[in-house]
Amino acid sequence: MWGFGESYVSPFAIALSAGNFAMALLGTIPPVFAAFAQMAGASITERLSRRKPYLVACTLIHSLSYLPLFIIPYLCPSIAVPAVIAIFTLMIAFPNMGIPAWVSLMGDIVPAETRGSYFGKRQGLSIMAMVLSMNVAAFVLYEFKHYEMIWVGFGIMFTIALLARGLSAWLMSRQYEPACQPAEHTRFSLFDFIIGIRKSNFARFTFAMAVLNGATSVAGPFVSLYMLRDLNWTYMQFAVNVSVFLGTQALVMPWWGRICDKHGTRVVIMSTSVMLPLLPFIWVVTNNFYILTALQIVAGVAWAGFAIAGSNFMYDAVPSQKRPRAFSYFTLVSSVFGMVGGAVIGARLAEYLPATYDFGLFHVAFVSSLPAVFVVSAALRALAGILFLPLYREVRPVEAISKRGLLLRVTMGEPLVGSLGEVLAFVSAPLRRKDTDV
Repeated sequence: MWGFGESYVSPFAIALSAGNFAMALLGTIPPVFAAFAQMAGASITERLSRRKPYLVACTLIHSLSYLPLFIIPYLCPSIAVPAVIAIFTLMIAFPNMGIPAWVSLMGDIVPAETRGSYFGKRQGLSIMAMVLSMNVAAFVLYEFKHYEMIWVGFGIMFTIALLARGLSAWLMSRQYEPACQPAEHTRFSLFDFIIGIRKSNFARFTFAMAVLNGATSVAGPFVSLYMLRDLNWTYMQFAVNVSVFLGTQALVMPWWGRICDKHGTRVVIMSTSVMLPLLPFIWVVTNNFYILTALQIVAGVAWAGFAIAGSNFMYDAVPSQKRPRAFSYFTLVSSVFGMVGGAVIGARLAEYLPATYDFGLFHVAFVSSLPAVFVVSAALRALAGILFLPLYREVRPVEAISKRGLLLRVTMGEPLVGSLGEVLAFVSAPLRRKDTDV
């Protein structure tokens, strides 16, 4: 669904001539609505004795929402871009209403001592499916654009996304669900959550991650626009660049999961956050497709560790009964910061920053204002990592490792080398068994 559908909503909007401000809204408004949907989903989940039927319903509605996403802009081209923003916002809200129930269900199923390893493998497999489908979709779109039938290409892709999401609803209906009790007595308000930031470790973690998300969102919504509009990349180049990023994540997620199980999530977040401000600068100093695609290997390693550690920390830090509501508050706060970063700060910078700069004898000319936006995002990421991420603590006993020690292992290539070794061992296992049988 993601590879044929969600990953191409931004290119779909760009094909409809969406500008800087529209892309900022598309990248930041849906997460805010998704956060409020999660809060509503948390309230519903707290009243449920069975979570699976509710999850299946949310997933089916999400699947069907791909129809209006494609049809309304086609029938009403005068409002095509606003329609895409509005429909995508609503379609993202439906699965997010089910996320608190899914978090509650998975928290009951997955043992705490193997949570990092399990979710690392799970997310790695998911990302591999995303990479494969995204590249097939890029080929489809490239072919139809070549014959000036790009609308047909998007229609086929969104239909496949609809069917894939429908299949996931059927698979979800067959998932095991342990018994649970309604958890209304554990309810706490958003106001209680916010004012508890001085005492609550999870609230401090939420605030720190939200600030970093806001700093990242200053540039995030404009990356697709920069690749497709400013650098004039083809859809295949776009897909290859993103696929390298996702493929690297898929490869190293299991490694990061084991590190989280052994050494905790906080040291992983602190270590990877050092790498995040460096990434946007490479997009500023070169337009070379091959260099920027190679950069995605580094970005994939860094963001994979940051993402899996952040997710696992939330499972570790919040009791099972409070997880649905706590997760929804985390999403809301993070999304609000993301909207401010993208739709307010990033959009204004993209509109008003110049593309050329004079520094004495040096003259710098960018292809647009967006590289300067990337520089601002990098600086804000560094400030967020220095000032706010150290505010929270690890919540379970782990084997200590220094941030410097973990970064050394990363820069020596251990995530990639170790993960590639595991893949080769997995692939060669049938051959070794065959030799043993002989």
